[in-house]
Parts: sequence; C-alpha cells; structure tokens
Amino acid sequence: MPLQNRFHVAFYAATLATTITLILFTLLQRRTDRPQNKWFLTMLIIVSVNAISNIGSSVMVGYAEESPFYFTLLKIFHNTYFIFHTILCPVLYCYVLNVTGSIRRWSNLRKIIVAVPFFVTEFFALVNPLTNWVFYYDNYVFRRNWAEYFIYGAAALYFILSVVELFTSWYAITVRRRIAMTYFFALAMGGVILQLVQIDIKSELFAESLAMLGAMLAIESEDDILDADTGTYNRRALQTDINGFIVKHEAVKLIFVKVVNADMVERVTRSANSDILALACADYFKALVPRYKIYRPNPENFVLICDGYREDDVLKISEMIKDRFLKSWRIFESTFLLDAVVINADVPKDIQSVDDVFFVADSIVPSGVDKDGIKIEWVMRRAEIERAIRRAVHDHKFEVYYQPTYCLAERKLHGAEALVRMNDETLGFVPPDEFIPIAEKIGLVEKIDDFVLKQVLAFLESKVPEERGMECINVNLSVIQCLRPGFVEHILKIVNSYAVAHSKINFEITESVGAEDYEALSKVAHDLKKEGFLLSMDDYGTGYSNMEGIFSLDFDVVKIDKSILWNAEKMSRGRIILENSVRMIHDLGCSVLVEGVETEEQIDLLTRLNVDYLQGFYFSKPVPKDRFLEVIA
Repeated sequence: MPLQNRFHVAFYAATLATTITLILFTLLQRRTDRPQNKWFLTMLIIVSVNAISNIGSSVMVGYAEESPFYFTLLKIFHNTYFIFHTILCPVLYCYVLNVTGSIRRWSNLRKIIVAVPFFVTEFFALVNPLTNWVFYYDNYVFRRNWAEYFIYGAAALYFILSVVELFTSWYAITVRRRIAMTYFFALAMGGVILQLVQIDIKSELFAESLAMLGAMLAIESEDDILDADTGTYNRRALQTDINGFIVKHEAVKLIFVKVVNADMVERVTRSANSDILALACADYFKALVPRYKIYRPNPENFVLICDGYREDDVLKISEMIKDRFLKSWRIFESTFLLDAVVINADVPKDIQSVDDVFFVADSIVPSGVDKDGIKIEWVMRRAEIERAIRRAVHDHKFEVYYQPTYCLAERKLHGAEALVRMNDETLGFVPPDEFIPIAEKIGLVEKIDDFVLKQVLAFLESKVPEERGMECINVNLSVIQCLRPGFVEHILKIVNSYAVAHSKINFEITESVGAEDYEALSKVAHDLKKEGFLLSMDDYGTGYSNMEGIFSLDFDVVKIDKSILWNAEKMSRGRIILENSVRMIHDLGCSVLVEGVETEEQIDLLTRLNVDYLQGFYFSKPVPKDRFLEVIA
C-alpha cells in the first residue's frame, strides 16, 4: 500500500475508533429513547460506515489493477460511501431540529417538502452502479460526474439550514448547548474546508467524529439533568424544556402531580428514604407517557409534559393518575394510601413563564382545602397574590384598618383592633385570610407585622387615641414570627423607638396556631408581659387546643370567635357552650371579648352573661384611620 494511502487509512481508523466508542457509550448509558438520541446514534453509525468504506477503498485502490475482484470491492466501497454520506447532512438537520424543539411545530407536508432534496440525491447514489451519474472509473482512475455536485449542493443546503436553525433558536436552548452546537458546526466545516484545500489530508470524517464527541459531552450526556433515583428528569431539565416551549411560543399541556402525604411513609417505615416512593410513582407514570416527558422538580412532586397530546387524551391520563392514587401502593413491604393533587395546565394559556411552572410545582397545598377543587386557576391566583405581596412589601402599599372595641359595662369605647389590608393595583382588594397564609409561607409575614406595628405606634404617639378614650390597640402577631429567635428584642427595638407606653399595645395570638408550641410560646408571652405589654388570645373556639396549654400563656383577654355567638342564637347547645366558655374564662382570671356582634339582641344576651368587651359590625366594620376617627367621634 502506498505511503499516502496509509496516511489516509490512519485518519479513517481514528474516525472509526472515535465513533465506535461513542456508539458503545450511548448504548451503555441506555439513553436512546428521545428522538434526538436516535438521530445522534444514526449520525454515529453513518460516519462509522463511511470510515469503514474509506478504509476499504484506500486499501483496494492499490490492488484494483491486479484483480477484477479487488476492483469490484473498490467500487462497492465507493458506492457504499456515497449512499451513506448522502444521508449525513439531512440527519444532522433532523438532529438540530430535535435539539432545538422546532420539529414539534412542523406539519407532515413541510417535512415531506424539506426531504425532497434528500430523496433525489439518495436516488442518484443508489442507482449509480447502473448509471454512473455520481462517479465512474476511467482506466481504474476515479472520476466525478454531474450528480456528485448535486449531492454536495444538497448537503450544503442542509448544513446551512442547520446553522440557520441554531441561530433562530438561540434563546430556546441552553448556553452549553449553544456552545456545543457552534463547536459542532465550526469543527465539521473546518474539516471539510481543509480537505477541499488539501485533498491529501482526509480530515472531513475525522473532524465530524470529533464534533460528535463534543456533542456527546455537552448535549447527549444527561448526568446533570437526570433524577438519579427515578431515571426521569430533574428540575434543571424541566427549566430548559419549558423555556424552549415558551421562547418558541408553543402550546403544550402539563400535568402536575403533588403527593401531599409523602411524610407518612417516613413515619411508618422509620426511614428517611423517600426514593422508593418516588420510584414507585415514576414507574407508574412511565406506563402513561414516555420517560423523557416525566420530570421530578422536587422530592414529592412530578410534572408530565404532554406535547402533541389531544385535550381528551390529557384529561384521560389525569383521571387515570387520580384513580391510581385511590388505590394502595406497596412500599417497604407495606401498603400505603397516598394522597395526591393532580393539576392540569396549558402553556401559554395558564402559564406564561418558567417561574410560573415552578410556582405550581413548589406550591404547598394548605391543610383543609378540598384537593379535588384545586385547579390551575386556584394555584395561579396564589402566584398572583404572592407577587402582589412582594410588591406591597417593597412599595409599602399595605394599609392599616381599625375596628373599635367597646366596654360593655360602661357602654363606652375601649380600644380597637388593627387589621392589615392589601389593595393591589392589579388584583384589587385581596382579603386578609387569602394573603396572610401566603405571606407566612413565603416568609414575608414578619415584614407585614412590623409595618402594622409601626403604623399603630405612630397613631398612638399622636395622642389622638388617648384623647378619644382608647385604652389600647390590639395588634395581631404571627406565631411563626413569635417563635423566631430574638423576637421579643426585635419588638422592643421597634416599640422603644416611639414615645408610647407598652401598656397601650395588646398583642393578639390565634388559638389554633398558638397550640403548636406552648413551651416556646409561653416563654415569649412571659417576656412580653414582663415588658408591660397586654396579651390576648384571638379566635377562641375555632381550634382544638389544650385548655391548660392555652391558658398557661397568661392572657389578659380571650376573644371568643363570632361563630360561638351566632350558634348561641340558633340552638340551645350553642348557648350552653357560650355561657360556659364565658364562665370558664372569667374563672381563669381573664377578661372576655366577643367578636361578631351585629344586633341589639346579641348585646342583651352578652350583657346577661357579663361579657367585658364587644366588637363587631353593630359598631363598625374595619375602616381606614381617618374613617375610624369619624366613627369613634
């Protein structure tokens, strides 16, 4: 074999070794189910066959004149090369379309039209043994014919289309993929140009194999986007794929599955390993949709992307998931009934950003909410409220309303309760019972409480409340805030910056929440009382708290919830509960304030029971400060 041919064989052998290694690695990773994986594997096979063909032709060309058999082998290798090499650039274009996701929007007609040049050139390559349109031999010398230029023209067209697709989808793919694809094209083009300039340097195939090595490392390798426990995809993969849909303005349907009692498995099995639970769920989802459409953004939640599915099919899958969670799951040799919330959403109808997707995926389902009634509209409403809370905190847009309280025995004004209100520019008025729980979840309730306290202190410092006969103003405390280290010192720092007596502030703690940690809360209550503040228990009768634990907090006032008063009017049992509650609270040395007073009849009833204070719409609804001053005037 001539030295020059040996040089060529070395290039082709290096190409073959590279591509075979990549093929084996791809198969061993068992990541061949995505369409882009299949196209990438196809490119590797094509380049491998081309390398084998060129090795064979380089060896045979030196012996072709010696034997008709060697000459026939030479023609077979050359024909095989053109048959497969003609496929390479169209396959590259298909690979790029799948990486960028553009192929999802293509109609069948468009696919057929774009494939026409490929079918024509492949026909030329297949019939060449009969027609010699692509190449022929003149006294054992290889000669190009007119169809070969057509083949290279078609290849150039597909290559250019691939480059255009890359740059038109620039922001729909990750930075790493942009760099990898740019490297892919630059290296492949460099190899082609070098071989055109220096025909004796067979660099084209070797450059293509190196480019695919780069693509394997940066695009096909899924180590950083796989959820190791389930074999599905993780949060990062979900972010990348959803961003692609949104940037390209593609409509896609999502199914969110939130397992809300996953901690039960840990409690029963005494194991913190929740991976078995996730694996069981993932295996079931894989029976409904392909693996590469399943994402696990956090331990107990899954997201299924149903692109290309009809509305009826998505609803059917959702119902199948709901039905499955009505049945038991076998985990750690035990059976469990898992409770899950299934939410359907459309992009871009319901979801317009990646942040929206993660808000839905990460949102916590509050206890006591009808899980069957949780729809995407409900979740997105919470997202809008969260954004409104953040705006209000940043711009100081909350407003403090006041509702007066009255001393029943003396028939005069006693004080007021300060209540926070939010009137957002976009959402309008948002009820406190809707935005306060969300503020607690996102860690902003402390800023809201501080805002209310400062507004109340400024009001008290003006001496207007005192001039109007008000003894104190009630300020609600979030128990989440109370239990934080340094809470009392934080409160003292705020209050002591105003010229206001501590006895003018009456802090309210809700019964049902206060029962969560009596020991820690008792320490806070003791420290507040020690500093001269008053303390009230709010909403007595709405929780299921331990009486001894509640009253160990040494409240000054216990506020009986309006539901007890209203039930006392409707039924004798309700009246018995009200009477005994008032008597018990008095016996414990606390004053009684009843909320929800709306009629003269209720006032008469409460007078006979010796209730201390009243609050309700009979006197006034919660109103802004200026209106409140008019009411108490």
